[in-house]
Amino acid sequence: MPHILYRYLILEILPPFWVSLLGFTSIVFLGRMMKVTQMIVVKGVGLIDVLKTCAFLLPYLLVFTLPMAATVGILLAMTRLTVDQEMIAMKTAGLSYGQLLPPVLGFSLAVGLVTLGLTVFASPWGQQATKDLLKDVVKRRADLGIKDQTFNSDFNGMTLFVNRVAPKGGHLEGVFVYDVRDPENPLTVYAENGDLSYDRDQETMLMQLYNGRVIRWGKAANRWQTLEFKTYQLPLQVFSFALKGGVSESEMSLGELRAAIKQQPRGSDLSNRALVEMNQRFAMPVGAVLLCLMAMPLGLSPRQRGRTWGLVLGLLIFLVYYIIFTASWRLAVNARIDPGLAPWLSNFLFIWVAMYLWRRTVRELPLLPAYRFWRRRRKLPAEA
Repeated sequence: MPHILYRYLILEILPPFWVSLLGFTSIVFLGRMMKVTQMIVVKGVGLIDVLKTCAFLLPYLLVFTLPMAATVGILLAMTRLTVDQEMIAMKTAGLSYGQLLPPVLGFSLAVGLVTLGLTVFASPWGQQATKDLLKDVVKRRADLGIKDQTFNSDFNGMTLFVNRVAPKGGHLEGVFVYDVRDPENPLTVYAENGDLSYDRDQETMLMQLYNGRVIRWGKAANRWQTLEFKTYQLPLQVFSFALKGGVSESEMSLGELRAAIKQQPRGSDLSNRALVEMNQRFAMPVGAVLLCLMAMPLGLSPRQRGRTWGLVLGLLIFLVYYIIFTASWRLAVNARIDPGLAPWLSNFLFIWVAMYLWRRTVRELPLLPAYRFWRRRRKLPAEA
């Protein structure tokens, strides 16, 4: 009997879980589709490279969508059992809520372990692989994204206009550049010709201009300058998030994070970020387990109004958890609270919430005590 029951509960959880995972991942990924489309249409990146970028991005997205889908899957499964009176039939057969917990607990732990693998290994690898892929794309396509007679603002702090771009080789004719990377000293560059190349040492794209003029100005009248040149070199930053020299904390392995914490002065910005990143990689899997365990008593509540209500409630729970998680992360980075403790604050809070919900559910009490009092007050006039 227990094995049949456990298998039945797991089979009830899996369909809404897979549908939710597919739906949530697709929705989150749609936010990136604009950039992906721009890479294909505007920048001329090949379809194979774009598909690789999407595959490398998937582990990072699953870190958030997997716990969300698991929470909604459990909540919808328990809601269906409650609405269809199957839970009453199980209780009539002598089963308690505690006897229904093992399959849900096993599923929650499995989700937590997969999330741990994503946060510790897959997500950092995917983000580093994305950076390496985009670097390789820029190396192969020096003229990336530059079109004839079109104002291009994809480069960091610069607007570029080229009258003619050679089909291959990155040779430019009739170049206009408006550079505001230094707000105090913006400049305008005109050149008859130019060439694009990739500097492997600086890991950036370089524009070599020939036979032109640089006009520099500032707020004061004596800051205006005009300079004619035979050759002039400008560094261009395309995909700046992928071409910066250092490795971000989200791309580091656990060993690199520990080394960064030891090398940086305690309390510095880099040390705080590394400490927060290392702790949140373990806090998020624990949070995924807690969210799953909270979903069961919420789904078993007799006040459930159907699957739509369960879906909304599951999303609301995850939203509250994520808001607290993000707020604590920002406070830790700014040294307002202990960086080692901050990622665990949402888990500490939700442990108490989960214990409260389970206590009320086991005693078959309304999850909100005020609800029973409100119902009694509504019935008093009619009963009188």
